[in-house]
Amino acid sequence: MTPEQALYLAVMRLAVSDLIGGTRDEPGRADLIRKDAIAFFTDSIGPWADMRAEVCEAIDRDPDEVRAAIIETLEGGDLPNLGHVRGQQIEKSRALWRAQKSQNALIEAHRAKHEAKLKSLAKPAPVVASKPTRLPRIVRALPKPAPPPQAKPMPPAPKSSRVKETRRADKPWKCPPRSPEDDFWYGIAPSA
Repeated sequence: MTPEQALYLAVMRLAVSDLIGGTRDEPGRADLIRKDAIAFFTDSIGPWADMRAEVCEAIDRDPDEVRAAIIETLEGGDLPNLGHVRGQQIEKSRALWRAQKSQNALIEAHRAKHEAKLKSLAKPAPVVASKPTRLPRIVRALPKPAPPPQAKPMPPAPKSSRVKETRRADKPWKCPPRSPEDDFWYGIAPSA
């Protein structure tokens, strides 16, 4: 057995252990792990089915036979001999499997009902073979277009008491040239 096969065999054993033996995690997390194990072993399509096929191919097992054996166990069949793994939690897994089966049945019933409804709506109307009658031609004068609405001028914005006028220009390049007599105001020492 190659190391890769040993790894995939360990993955398969862990999945079976999670399914029938349970985990030591808290109950909510343990149920999630069981649901994942059920999906890994029982899904017929999707990512879990693809992963099961990959693992089974690596350990030279038929994925459909593995699926059938696990479903038989979940339906109430005998547990396989797994050595040190005890099937203490198999009843929880079976209850989760029954709940999933009933949910899948509801989903399939809803899907079938929806497809039947779509098919009934898609039925073409029966074609009646008759001589077509000529409809009279109606000519109507187009109404005159309405004049475009006139835009009202915007009223001037009210002066706010919060805005203070400053003597600084909004753009410095628009400022008038500085006079040398004003150097005192700018903190510049006069040149001697």
